[in-house]
Amino acid sequence: MRIALVNVHYPLDEDVDSIVFSMGKGVIYAGREEGVRRFEPEEVLDVDQRVVIPGLEDAHMHLYSTALSFGRLDLRNVQSIEDLKEKVRVAVSSAGSGEWIIGRGWDQDKMEEKRYPTRYDIDEVAPNNPVILVRVCGHAAVLNTRALEALGLLEARSEEEKFIQVEDGKPTGVVFEELVSYALSRVPDPPLERVKKLAKKLLQEYLSYGVVSLHSMSVSRVELEVVKSLQDSGEFIQEYRAYVDYSSFLEGVHREFPSLVAGVKIFADGSFGAGTAALRERYSDSETTGNLLLDSGKIVTVASNAIREGLEVAVHAIGDRALEEVLGAASRIGGKLRIEHASLTPPDILETIAELKPRVSVQPHFILSDTWIADRLGDRTKWVYAYRSLLATGAGVLASSDSPVEPINPWLGIYAALNRGKPEGLPIYRYTWYESLNFREALTIYSASTKQRSLVVLNVRDLPHSREEFQRVRAEKILLVDKVVSL
Repeated sequence: MRIALVNVHYPLDEDVDSIVFSMGKGVIYAGREEGVRRFEPEEVLDVDQRVVIPGLEDAHMHLYSTALSFGRLDLRNVQSIEDLKEKVRVAVSSAGSGEWIIGRGWDQDKMEEKRYPTRYDIDEVAPNNPVILVRVCGHAAVLNTRALEALGLLEARSEEEKFIQVEDGKPTGVVFEELVSYALSRVPDPPLERVKKLAKKLLQEYLSYGVVSLHSMSVSRVELEVVKSLQDSGEFIQEYRAYVDYSSFLEGVHREFPSLVAGVKIFADGSFGAGTAALRERYSDSETTGNLLLDSGKIVTVASNAIREGLEVAVHAIGDRALEEVLGAASRIGGKLRIEHASLTPPDILETIAELKPRVSVQPHFILSDTWIADRLGDRTKWVYAYRSLLATGAGVLASSDSPVEPINPWLGIYAALNRGKPEGLPIYRYTWYESLNFREALTIYSASTKQRSLVVLNVRDLPHSREEFQRVRAEKILLVDKVVSL
């Protein structure tokens, strides 16, 4: 079946006012309306100058944890430790005795106290429930005393000391990197049917924004089971590519779900917010240079094993020190690595990226969330989230949310890529105004892999400008190669 869309506003090409979409093939014509008739469409839709775009893609997100976040504490807007404690107190009041309380989203740099919360803060409002509150980046968390006891972390062992904050010989409850993952892995999983219900809600919200493709990172077996179940029942509409965590790869989970697993996700460093992204020179607001979790040799070993299994390797690398190691590994194995984040890219790093041209997934909304980035990096801020420079290298740039770290709404990411914090008065704009993208460029990195395979009719006739206008953008109809979705 062929469907013609006429009277369209197509922002990728001003000369296009009509598009013919073939079920099974995708876009087969984009041009003037007089050229439509020769394709003999079975259906012609006049969209009345509504904006029509390729389907959007979230190239780095975490489906399982984002779905669970719908039923957990959202801490992204807390302004103080007292606010944080109040949210926990309310959650405890409706929880059963001993029930785990999980939350995510706090940022110590946005709280009045400008410090990490500790177990002693959380103990005041949750003395009998184990609590884990994950920082917005996912690379740090605070656990209360009951959680530390349950996880055997009240007495830190030597191999854990670099991942746990200790004062006066006692853990404060703040943990980093591997211990965050360990803590969350020990929390009892909710019933599978509950997870499926939350996942369906998440997928529907993605569709409402016009997102038709998801790349899910650090995927576990349980997520794959949920996705497979939803696909079998016809409830998972989006294209899905899983990048499993390394432990799941070693267990051979990719062989059990070959149609779902595209690659393996590993970590070379941490995050700017937690001070664990690996830098070549120390942070401007502390004495640390962060944590390098994998050097190029170890990355080559892991990547070689995955590539032999026909899988792509996605490496989390935020700081320039980590990127140096990842790119060194990529040069040794023929460039077959995908880089997640690539947040700090000084000129020599960009030159190497231009030589190797790896795929790079970026997260534009970080520009707005990391309000403190200039304090953390100083003059190096001029090299952060450098999307125009990355595009100039010829690398394959893919845009994403990193949800639940950032909102899943891609239109807020596009807004950030266009404006770079100028309307909000953020310092990053002063350092990096020249990295701003135009609408076509921003839309392209959010639809890099979907351009010919899907179309979305939006609820607007003119391109949005203000943040409020971007927030209101929604999909009205989505054309996929195997179905049409009306919203």
